[in-house]
Amino acid sequence: MSSRSSSPAQKRQRTMLLAVVLVIVLIASSVGAFVLLDQGKTVKTGDLVRVDYIGKLPDGRVFDTSMHSVAVDNDTYPKSLFFTYRGSEAKYSTLNFTVGAGAMIDGFETGVQGMKVGETKTIVIPPEDGYGDEDPTKLVTLNLTETIPFQQTLTVDAFRSVYGTNPVRFNTYTNPTYGWDVYVTFLDSSNVILQNKIPAEGATYRAYASSSDASYGWQIAAEYDQNMTNIIVHHQLDASSAMTVKGYQGNARLYVQSVDEAAGTAVLNKNLEVVGKDLTFIITVVSIG
Repeated sequence: MSSRSSSPAQKRQRTMLLAVVLVIVLIASSVGAFVLLDQGKTVKTGDLVRVDYIGKLPDGRVFDTSMHSVAVDNDTYPKSLFFTYRGSEAKYSTLNFTVGAGAMIDGFETGVQGMKVGETKTIVIPPEDGYGDEDPTKLVTLNLTETIPFQQTLTVDAFRSVYGTNPVRFNTYTNPTYGWDVYVTFLDSSNVILQNKIPAEGATYRAYASSSDASYGWQIAAEYDQNMTNIIVHHQLDASSAMTVKGYQGNARLYVQSVDEAAGTAVLNKNLEVVGKDLTFIITVVSIG
């Protein structure tokens, strides 16, 4: 059977098909070349980079992350005392910064240099390249058993500083540290005399607490001494409280750094929990430039 020549319409269809195939090949080649080029590129000073990260304290607890999957997984990634959950997945995204611009701590910027897209690296950043050394003035030794006078005298300015308001005679306030009632018995232009009030049989309170977050503070047992002139406070802290209990004092957040049960003391730390520590970061480079 003799063959027939193609019609003009068929020729046009073949030409269009070949053109489409050629475009696809060119695009694929360009993308492949770009991917290969991007994969060979390494992070250097001046590059705009996007990274995912997990930040951990020396005990392995996560204090920050860019990934929602890590933020919601407390079994695999236990969280630090001050880890803040941002909310839905939309609240989490890669960290974008320009290397060398000074927006990040030195150890983080140094750590990403030389990395490639898709590479994951674990780095340990010492305090001098991270958030600095602890301020020793923010370390406070607390006696696990305290004696608080039943009656106290404060200046008016000191009262305002502690209670956040002006004193009014015969008014009752809440002690912001211990949680019990305080009654103003005397007031003049300079001084305030107040009485710390607890039930005669004693009571338990939550000290160093926050009115908006129940995770702050710890239990105390309070009772009068034999003469009813002092309140004896027993802080319910032990060795297991170290690095696991946090509180508020005024506007300052703090955490229990250590407890010496034999000595009857605890150290309260008002530094940020990332200060003065070797921090571990697990970093994945998502893009460069």
